[in-house]
Amino acid sequence: MKKKANTPDSIYKEQLQEIGSILKAAREDQQLHLEDVADKTLIRGSLLKAIETGDLDNLPEPIYTRGLIRRYGDILNLDGETLASQFFAPAARARRRTSWKETPAAQLRPLHLYAAYVVLMVAAVSGLSYVLRQTAPEASALPPLDPLATQPRSEQSAQVTPDNPEAAGPEGGNPNSQAPNHPIRVETTLTAQSWLRVVADGKTEFEGILQPGENRLWTANQALTVRAGNAGGVVVTYNDGQAEALGKPGTVAEITYSPAQTIGLAF
Repeated sequence: MKKKANTPDSIYKEQLQEIGSILKAAREDQQLHLEDVADKTLIRGSLLKAIETGDLDNLPEPIYTRGLIRRYGDILNLDGETLASQFFAPAARARRRTSWKETPAAQLRPLHLYAAYVVLMVAAVSGLSYVLRQTAPEASALPPLDPLATQPRSEQSAQVTPDNPEAAGPEGGNPNSQAPNHPIRVETTLTAQSWLRVVADGKTEFEGILQPGENRLWTANQALTVRAGNAGGVVVTYNDGQAEALGKPGTVAEITYSPAQTIGLAF
């Protein structure tokens, strides 16, 4: 297995790009332009675009950026808090000093400055509350995203019902079902919340956020790629072998499994 390390800024940008792709897809599905979202959130279009493209240079510090992500997700009827929680702050990344013009308050319309301060304070308190819930022994997992927003369309159209039991096949994520005799079998178990994308033989089987305790089984004939936004929270078992974490907590990692070899990338 080959692993490639990257800089803290690259990790930061990778996480933001994954979140931005989810927000952009939801916005386009609702046939909204950036100007429409800017009018509803009171966030400048340049900031919204920077979030969607993972442009760190045009965004404020992490705590403010998470507040912007939360507001953006909520206006699209997504779970903004869950999306914002996927934006981890690498410990090795030095804090960048920002001027008044770079703060979210300066990016908003003057008539709404007071509301902006209130929103930022709520965002900071919510972020601290999330960290405390994660570290407390009795902490509970954050609520999942709206199922209609996190499940691929193929999963939405093949819901399991008493009249349609075949809809939950091996690739559907039931680890106890009998999988076909594929040369590649990868089982994923979530120990912490993480965004996940699974591509089997060139086809995207799943893309969304999974919660702690969820267990999925994926199969392929030629190659199967697993990409996670919080690699430390994803435990994988390849062909009934030894279970191991996909990577370190809070980092983006991608591993491709094939009958001949396994290739992994850590960011």
